[in-house]
Amino acid sequence: MGTGVGYHTILVVLGILLSAGLVCGAVNVSSEGLIVTDTGYPGGSVTIIEVLKNSGDTSTGSEQITYYLVNESESNASPVPIGTAELMPISSGGDYTAAETYLLPMNMADGVYTFVREVMGTDTRTSSGKTIRISDAIRPSGTQSDLVGLGAITPRQAAPGESIRVIGAVGNNGGGDAGRFTVDFYLTNRSTLVSEPLLLGSWDVESIPAGGQATTTRTFNIPSTAIPGEYGILMDVDPKALVDDLETENNDWYREGVIGISGPTIAVSPLPD
Repeated sequence: MGTGVGYHTILVVLGILLSAGLVCGAVNVSSEGLIVTDTGYPGGSVTIIEVLKNSGDTSTGSEQITYYLVNESESNASPVPIGTAELMPISSGGDYTAAETYLLPMNMADGVYTFVREVMGTDTRTSSGKTIRISDAIRPSGTQSDLVGLGAITPRQAAPGESIRVIGAVGNNGGGDAGRFTVDFYLTNRSTLVSEPLLLGSWDVESIPAGGQATTTRTFNIPSTAIPGEYGILMDVDPKALVDDLETENNDWYREGVIGISGPTIAVSPLPD
């Protein structure tokens, strides 16, 4: 099982870094992908994973980030602090993956909350664009597991035969622990005549406790048969039905247009003089 039980992440996108003065000169930091669950309950946890990349030729600095939830269901609601995190320096051309755990306060009211963050040294709180529905009714109950795919992060571009890093996350929203199961990752392209999704690889999850999550970072090869185009990612959670699952309809996770597959590079000889 990968690391990660609960919810938080370093949700610092380019706009935050600009406001904090981290993007200047040759520093160029952007978000390469974000995973965040959209439900939670008072006293429970929420998981957020983000990959940040520095495309500039100068390293970033270190900053402290404070995270808040703002109840959009109440007018003029005060932000609820849920924790802080340290943004480590990102070297030129490097990236940084954050996967953290925060427990939600027990006295949180039900509602739809926006996840926001504040960079140390600034007084500006910026929305991540993500919302979390908090409700005590979501609290796990019963003895069955309820597996759900939380998301996957891949590079934005790749070529047939190329190795890529894939970050995935799954959760157990049920009241019972989930034993061993697998997650299959597929490439899908609905714009071409591909009869079946292309299998990237699998993740063997040992177990997830009730209300918990698991994350993984894996390396897969893009199939050499992949046709150039825009591909989605499908996470097929527990395809062999090894877990006694309360609701199998919510197991899988899918997003279109996640990764672009380029064609082979063709060498062109210059014309003779």
